This record gives sequence, C-alpha cells and structure tokens, in this order.
Amino acid sequence: MDHSSTGVSDLFLDLRETLVHTLFRIVGCRQTAEDLVQEAYVRVMSAAENQHVAHLKAFLNQTARNLALDHLRKAKVRARIDCPDADAETVAEIPASAPTPEQEAVAQQDVERLFEALAGLSERRRQILILHKLHHWSYEGIAGHIGISRSAVEKNVQAALAHLVSVLGDDIF
Repeated sequence: MDHSSTGVSDLFLDLRETLVHTLFRIVGCRQTAEDLVQEAYVRVMSAAENQHVAHLKAFLNQTARNLALDHLRKAKVRARIDCPDADAETVAEIPASAPTPEQEAVAQQDVERLFEALAGLSERRRQILILHKLHHWSYEGIAGHIGISRSAVEKNVQAALAHLVSVLGDDIF
C-alpha cells in the first residue's frame, strides 16, 4: 500500500464513514465519533510519514478504536470527579471547612478571655488544671508529681473550673 500522504488520505476517505459509524457505536455521540476519526487520521498520517506501517488499514482502524476507548475511560474519570447535577446555588450553600474571618475573630477573643481567666488562678492551681484538662493526667499522677493528695488535686480542679465558669460563663465550654 502507498504510505505517502496521498495514500493515507485516500484510505481515510474510503474508510471515513465506516470509522465514524464504528466509533459512534462505541462512544454514543456522532460528533465525538467524527472528532475521534479526525484525530485518528492525524495520528496515522504522522506515523506513516515517520515510519513504515505494514498494514495501514488495520493501523487506522485500531488507532480509531483506541482513541474511542481512551475517550470512554477519560469520560468515566470525569464523571467521578465532576458533579454535573450541582448548580452554583447548591454549591454555594455547602459550608466551607475553613472558618470565616468572623469565626476566627471570635475564637481569638475567646482564647484571649481564657488566658485572662487563667491568669486569675494561682500558679499551682493553673498548673493542676492544665495537667488534668490539657495533658489528660489522672488525679493520682498529678498528686504524685506535685506532692499533694488526690483529694487536694480534685478540689483544685473543681475550684479552677468554677473560677473559669464565673469569669467566662458557661458558653466558653
């Protein structure tokens, strides 16, 4: 078979409608099938110019089928990623995972209020509360670490929490 550009073009023109029909059965859209057949022609033309192709007709058919199958694979991936049913209004209603600037400002104010309230505690009481609530130490562990009784630890934690609630209110916890 003639592998010149004229030979490839003649073969393509002879097979074009058959290729479009074959790819239409694969992809289900005539326009897409025509686009894929055109892409196959360009690829086969380029390959025939750069190397000898022994069976040009089979090469053209296989190239077109491979392009159609690649198209289907890509469409399947896009379908998993895209959400075609979601309109802009629905997407806008989805809450963001990041806090808004207002939420960040309120959180920062709450942290500042908490530090001010903690500053109103004695050093030992603050240390006991932090070990228990932030570091999740047991009363026994704190008692052994500081050298006081378990009962004293419990009373210090309760007193510290009562102080924080009186200063900050129930809404901070």
